Amino acid sequence: MNSLLLLMGLLLVAYLGSFLVGGERSVGGVGLPSSVEWVVLGAVIGPNALGIVSTSVVDGVQSVVTVALSWLLFTAGVRYATTSRGNISFSRVLVALCWSLVTAGAVFAAVYFGVARVAPELVKDRLVLALALAAVSCETTRHVMRWVRERYDARGPLIDLLEDISCSEDVVPMGILVALFALAGKSKIAWLGYAGVSGITVGVGAALGGLCALLLGREFRLRESWGTILGMSLLAIGVSAMAGIAFVVVLFVMGVVLALGSKHAEEIRAMLQPTERGALLPLLLVCGVRLEPRAIGHTLAIFGLVFAARVIAKVVLAWILGTANADAGRAGGTLGLGMVSAGALSMCIGLVCAITFPGQVGSTVLGVCAALCIAGELVGPPSLRAALRRVDELHTAPKSTAPPQPTGEAS
Repeated sequence: MNSLLLLMGLLLVAYLGSFLVGGERSVGGVGLPSSVEWVVLGAVIGPNALGIVSTSVVDGVQSVVTVALSWLLFTAGVRYATTSRGNISFSRVLVALCWSLVTAGAVFAAVYFGVARVAPELVKDRLVLALALAAVSCETTRHVMRWVRERYDARGPLIDLLEDISCSEDVVPMGILVALFALAGKSKIAWLGYAGVSGITVGVGAALGGLCALLLGREFRLRESWGTILGMSLLAIGVSAMAGIAFVVVLFVMGVVLALGSKHAEEIRAMLQPTERGALLPLLLVCGVRLEPRAIGHTLAIFGLVFAARVIAKVVLAWILGTANADAGRAGGTLGLGMVSAGALSMCIGLVCAITFPGQVGSTVLGVCAALCIAGELVGPPSLRAALRRVDELHTAPKSTAPPQPTGEAS
């Protein structure tokens, strides 16, 4: 299979993903909250199983993968700190950031100090590995909140709070990626130092987001808006590639600033939302193809460290939340376990790390991401359901025996 055939296949998957979830064609009851089934499919057709797609062929379409990753993070930035109920309050954003920072810190410490015992061959890269795994492990996918809302008609103050947390955590992994690229990336402006590279990364995204909001003007015109947004996004990707900075962070910041600076934020979100699924499914397939089973030994050992630290951090955070919130207190210990679900954003960050740090580090990070999604699928949704049942926020029985349709969003 050559790169052209793979590209055509990925475009077909993107089209089918958009077709199945678009408008009246939406097919309910298909897919898992984490979308990990697409990663498994990629592993099956990859070089280590059926061999339909080889890693070298995937490398041949890496520029397309980069564009898709950038677009997905741009849309994540545009919808940051928003839900179907509206904008999330600043106080809850702060709670979410603290929640994510504590989880990231726990995972970082576990990997940095534990890798010498479980994978001595990676000790020399433990700072990069610990930062990368902290970035992929500190968020809770918002898909699981939509899963419990749609399947069990979950309504109430606790599910609203948990959804707000899961929709406001993205800044932390993006911030870790900035530090990671500044420390270990191949930046062409490394002479500016870590602070300089980080500042340029955020500054470029903010400047382009502000310029995009300005170009969109006061009146919203759909066709002209598409041209402006696509053009500015490609410009941002090009500038990031030339400077060798964290391209996904530039696009994420650009999306956040665009949403904050434009009067048409709601229209832009509605315009971009159908494209997310089309970009996500091919990326998840690529993640599966790039999984490296030869590194499964130390990958599983490091996954044990990461998952244990993630669970402990979430349970402790849920206990602290329960002391300040009566509903969270009534939910008990299952609340923390209900927040361990990982999803598409984690896999996308893992893919970014696999591309940026090829070799053992990148393959280990991507493998741990896949394992986190699978483990989170087994633990997170049932625990969240049990926690919400304790506070009487589940109002219906399951609508079908099949898992519900995920949104296709990147977090």
